[in-house]
Amino acid sequence: MTDLTILKPLRGAIYARYSCDQQRETSIEDQIRRCKERAYECGLQVTEWKVYTDSALSGQAHALEKRTGLSDLNRAWDNNEFEVLMLDAFERLARDGLEQEKYIKRLKDNRRVRLLTCDGVDSAREDWECYLRVKGVVSHFETGNLRHRVERGMVGQLERGFMIAAPPFGYSLLREYDDTGNHLGSRWVIDEMKAAVVRDIFTRRKNGASMNDIARWLNDSGVPCAREAQIEDGGFWRPSRVRGILSNPIYRGVFVWHGSTTYKNRAEKRGEEVVQRHYARPDLRLVSDEDWFLCNADSKTRKNYGGGKNALAGVLTCGCCGGTLVLTAKSRCQSLYCAVCTTAKASTTTTERLTSTIATTGVQFLLTEAMRFFLTPEFVEVFRGALHAKLTGGARYEYEACLKDLKRCQAIQNRFSRMLATVDEDDPLLEGRYEEARRLVREAEARLKVLEAGQIKIDEQAIATQLKTNPSEILDGLFDSAVPTEQLRAMLRRLFPSIVFEGKNGRYHSFFRVQFCPGAALAVASNTACQFDEAIEYRFGLRYVPLRGKNEPYWELISLGQVNSEKLDAVVDE
Repeated sequence: MTDLTILKPLRGAIYARYSCDQQRETSIEDQIRRCKERAYECGLQVTEWKVYTDSALSGQAHALEKRTGLSDLNRAWDNNEFEVLMLDAFERLARDGLEQEKYIKRLKDNRRVRLLTCDGVDSAREDWECYLRVKGVVSHFETGNLRHRVERGMVGQLERGFMIAAPPFGYSLLREYDDTGNHLGSRWVIDEMKAAVVRDIFTRRKNGASMNDIARWLNDSGVPCAREAQIEDGGFWRPSRVRGILSNPIYRGVFVWHGSTTYKNRAEKRGEEVVQRHYARPDLRLVSDEDWFLCNADSKTRKNYGGGKNALAGVLTCGCCGGTLVLTAKSRCQSLYCAVCTTAKASTTTTERLTSTIATTGVQFLLTEAMRFFLTPEFVEVFRGALHAKLTGGARYEYEACLKDLKRCQAIQNRFSRMLATVDEDDPLLEGRYEEARRLVREAEARLKVLEAGQIKIDEQAIATQLKTNPSEILDGLFDSAVPTEQLRAMLRRLFPSIVFEGKNGRYHSFFRVQFCPGAALAVASNTACQFDEAIEYRFGLRYVPLRGKNEPYWELISLGQVNSEKLDAVVDE
């Protein structure tokens, strides 16, 4: 039985699309097959078929520019290259309400084209427009419901320990099936060859290498790109790809739901708040937390980006504008100065600019003596007391507190479970509370699993090593020329989170604010993870005494007092 029998030969067009990488490519073939079967059922004598397809692309408005198949279809439609348009369903053409209205108007304005879909739409009928709009409204709401169901399923997989995306560089995909062959989920496993490259990337970055340097090293070493290249020569590493690896939290054993930049940008356009969830994956850890956060530390200066042949390049900041001090050209005495303030003073009438210079030899003396000032035996003993307190109570307390929290959440979950068992009718409020208690149990179990995986033991070993280490050993050859520039710059960045040049009082008197991290000094000296990242800040005066008669020139460092004493007190109290 046919809907309308058309005897004359017709030219037909088929548009097929599937939405995401998770769907099978055979979906396109199935849609084309059903469209041709539908045309045959309607008695259409189609002598020529034009097929337009889009793969792994959404039907929402934001993906229109990427749908080249749809663009080709619209162009052929405008040129009257077909009389029948076949779709598996109207939402294959568009899911967005505004886009659907555009196609309804196009069908009304050009009645030479007949629309047929496999789910019952036929523009040759009188009620087609009303029927299509109703289906469009249903499809629009179904999009929201579909996204909700997909997100619910993905979160469920994450909570069951599976992963929901393609593995990043350093991992491979492992699919798990039950005894009957049904797919249970996918896991990531460490690819040791690629994981070694990831660890090298973090090590080089920690030692002060710029992202350009790391990308150059990867390309020179012939390491395949992190993602499959779209060109025949295999592509090459770029600094942006290196940044993507460094910023991925999975390398420290944490998967962040809704943590991608793409999702954040889309949510921002929709005006939605991004709610993230963190899932511990300790078996996927490749680097320590300290190294990961050190490589991703925020900084407005150049010290996080490497570069420069001098270890002091990009390390000091200007006390006037906050800019980075740069080096003068090599001459008799190389110095540091603020280029921003110098340029501003030359081109404006303002006088509130810092245009003084400070010799690099003076800065080296400042940092060496400042470290000697901080690492007095009395101060080191106070800080070791804080470390010992953490060793005897902190880590174990964290484990015991987590275990106690897990038992509390399990008790709440069991109570709600018993209440649900005694209720005859559905109680959405009670079910919601049960699901919330269940989520808290899973989160507590994940935290406890991380602690049981050896994190406590690692911390105890690091602290025990630091308690036996003398941090003053760093002073020996701190600015030795044998130390690579990048490595020295990275070390200075860890030891001195902030070095601010405040200016001069006369020709030979300079003033600085210096932050020093005692925990980093112990970590560097013992080659272990930093246990305290708090810093203390002092003001110093640096005085240069020039050559006078037979006396050799020399530098003097004067302490002007602590800027904020609460930070050290907090470390000791802890």
